[in-house]
Amino acid sequence: MIVKNFLLTVLLLVSCVSFIIAGQLYWQKKIDDTVKQAMAEAPKQEAIENESKLMKYAAQLPSEVQNKIKNAIHTNHPVRLVIVGSQAISSSEKSWPALFKNELESTYGQQVFEVVVKEYGDMTTKEALEANVDKEIIDAKPDILLWESFLLNNNGVIEIEDTLQQIDTIIQNIQSALPDVTVMLQPPHPIYNATYYPIQVEELKTFAKEKGYTYLDHWKAWPDYKSEELNDVVNENTDLPNERGHQLWADFLIDYFIAK
Repeated sequence: MIVKNFLLTVLLLVSCVSFIIAGQLYWQKKIDDTVKQAMAEAPKQEAIENESKLMKYAAQLPSEVQNKIKNAIHTNHPVRLVIVGSQAISSSEKSWPALFKNELESTYGQQVFEVVVKEYGDMTTKEALEANVDKEIIDAKPDILLWESFLLNNNGVIEIEDTLQQIDTIIQNIQSALPDVTVMLQPPHPIYNATYYPIQVEELKTFAKEKGYTYLDHWKAWPDYKSEELNDVVNENTDLPNERGHQLWADFLIDYFIAK
């Protein structure tokens, strides 16, 4: 009888210990699984929060550009932004394209935008067509084309009607090869006390609206072209933006691409 009770006690102890160990193992596995799940979800949550933050910056941009930015965030394949323009672009580190590029990278990170700058000096739109500049732009494979449209180079040389037709031809050639490209047009900088040039800029604005292109009206950010204050930001001798002018131009684009 004593032996029987002893064996029952041993069996009971073994069962209790086994139950405790099994329970401990079960809960340890549950804890481990929970930790693993949390660790797996943390990067996803971080990515969601990062996307949300970046997309707030893009709030003012056209929906098609916002979608391109989203895709860049998800795929780590940056949006290729090709800036095309005249000598007003400049290769200086303090030029508006450089200032704009630096701010884009600082805000969005280097995996969202890839900025390429192509400067064509004093080339007119007619010369651009003859030189196959449209093919050069196509080869650059832009997702977004930001074009300062040589309007000042054309001033006094090519009639505005011909200028707009040439701009349209260049864009159509580009869109034929790159149907998903987003086209953004902007005028060159203002110059003091100009006569016909401001009228041509207004016609470019109307043209862009009629064709459905995004028009970046940065003239709003400059002093009035009839005001001598414009000479504070545009060199009177060269009719090109000075350092302050480049900063002003860059700030306009920064404020558009980066909503605060």
